[in-house]
Amino acid sequence: MKKKIIGIIGGGNMGEAFIKGLVEKKLFLSSNVLVCEADEKRARYLKDKYRVQTGDLLKVSTQSSTLILAVKPQDIENVLVGADFMSARLSGGHKVRPYNKIHVSNKLFISIAAGLTTSFFEKHLNGQARVVRAMPNMPALIGEGMTGVCQGRFASLADMKEALRVLSAVGKVVEVSEKYMDAVTAVSGSGPAYVFLFVEAWIKAAQALGFNDKQAQDLVYETLCGSAHLLKETHFSAGELRAKVTSKKGTTEAAMKVLLAGNKFSHMMTRALTAAQKRAGELAR
Repeated sequence: MKKKIIGIIGGGNMGEAFIKGLVEKKLFLSSNVLVCEADEKRARYLKDKYRVQTGDLLKVSTQSSTLILAVKPQDIENVLVGADFMSARLSGGHKVRPYNKIHVSNKLFISIAAGLTTSFFEKHLNGQARVVRAMPNMPALIGEGMTGVCQGRFASLADMKEALRVLSAVGKVVEVSEKYMDAVTAVSGSGPAYVFLFVEAWIKAAQALGFNDKQAQDLVYETLCGSAHLLKETHFSAGELRAKVTSKKGTTEAAMKVLLAGNKFSHMMTRALTAAQKRAGELAR
């Protein structure tokens, strides 16, 4: 039986997250992971650390049965038309040494480029490329991400099954239809920023009560992590757990009255996510 080879185009933070997850979770042998990374120093680092193979775009795309496209959206078109991704340099404002196109046939493409639709990739490849679109989020960097994924027109059920397996390398995966991918971007893709903003405000509020930086961070971080684990481990909903903490006429109730006054907090979150979803749609192509 022919061994499966997976290629990763782009070895930045998210590309490395996939390399690490695929190897550590034993979804692929390190020798069966090929990486195309433009920065030679970065490529050597990835090869030495994870014992993966590296190569140019043609080599990686030709030898791989599945390709993860982990480059920035603005760089995708250069990759798809076969620009010299490994050794392009700026010379008088122009890239030099364009070369052979990416190898397309008999291959599954998994894109994690924000805003780029499956039809975009189908159009720029051979017109019938097997494409799965994914939207992971920042916790993927530590293997605890949340990824939304949708199936392209020409991808099969077997392709989708393989994509779900590959994407599980960096955390949990939820399958949706493509019309919901902008909403996935708004809810989970941008979601870590909402958490970080709330934590920033929480720490500042703790400091205003007299705690120093270290004390405020410890109190907030551990409360946050413990509460998140409790949410995952218990069968109670977030609302039910909040009610359990909120004793009538107690300290938590006093805080809740401020946060929930006029239902402004809930409305603000809805408006924020709607704005993110709208912007995702504007950026889509």
